Amino acid sequence: MIKNLKNRHPLKIFTGIFIVTFSFFYLTNHLRNNSTYFMPKEYKKIKKIVDKIASKNDLGDKEIPFSIAGGIYMEYRAEELGLCEKDGCWYYRNLDPYKNHKKVNGVNINELLNQSYLYSGIEAYAWNDVVWLSKSSFLMYKGKTDYLGCIVGHELSHIVFNDHIKQSIKLSEKLKKLKDNNKAEILIDSDKTNKNDEKVQDKKDEIKEVLQKELGRESEMIADNNAAKMMINAGFAKETCLNEITFIAEKSQWDVDTDKESTHPGYLERSKSLQNFITKYDKSKELKDFESYKWNWIYDRKLNILIFSPQK
Repeated sequence: MIKNLKNRHPLKIFTGIFIVTFSFFYLTNHLRNNSTYFMPKEYKKIKKIVDKIASKNDLGDKEIPFSIAGGIYMEYRAEELGLCEKDGCWYYRNLDPYKNHKKVNGVNINELLNQSYLYSGIEAYAWNDVVWLSKSSFLMYKGKTDYLGCIVGHELSHIVFNDHIKQSIKLSEKLKKLKDNNKAEILIDSDKTNKNDEKVQDKKDEIKEVLQKELGRESEMIADNNAAKMMINAGFAKETCLNEITFIAEKSQWDVDTDKESTHPGYLERSKSLQNFITKYDKSKELKDFESYKWNWIYDRKLNILIFSPQK
């Protein structure tokens, strides 16, 4: 073997070593960037939770992406530090917390991300069919995986049950009903109404906004109930999400009473709604017709995204 190696041309030996080395580093880098085994621990927690939820709940047939980002502290501080203009700082809220970032105007973005991890608190929302969570949420829910499951289930509900479409339809129906019943003259089309009148348009926008917030509060309580249903079906204690509501209300300092100007209900209304739901909910009836299915996970470190992909 040694004799044969000595007889080989040095260029061929070098080429062989280069190909093996390149292949090794390419494979290692590919696994790091795309394998669920090497993704950040926060994504592994999401995968574990959703695996359990999906084992006893139908999450639909479309892919659901999850993404973890810096959080609202990044947005506020970036504005204060002059890194962006007011209402234009979402870029910083959504920064990937697992990357090294260059300084901007002398500001250490990596240190800002570290501070955001400590101070952003619990944040989650469903946007464009993506479940988004701040990295700080995982710190706040440390040791409380079941509570984390409730907030994940809540955001899943908005996507799985097509909340945006349902709320848009409800809004359209409410506006039409007001017009048909002559309960809001401002919404009635007539020759006497000057459609170019700014005051008229402002009034229409005001009525629409009030209805949107009302429907938003309703949507949040429905998502609470659906999250509780998912968690109960998956084998968690019936009171898990009710206890989580109290936990997050304390941590995030929610208002006790409902503010009509808010898209979210106050703690008392929200917890009462959830209490009523779990008292009446019958897990055995819900799971009677449940059909199990399979799913895959796709992770992309470069895009900072983990995708739940049902196989139906």
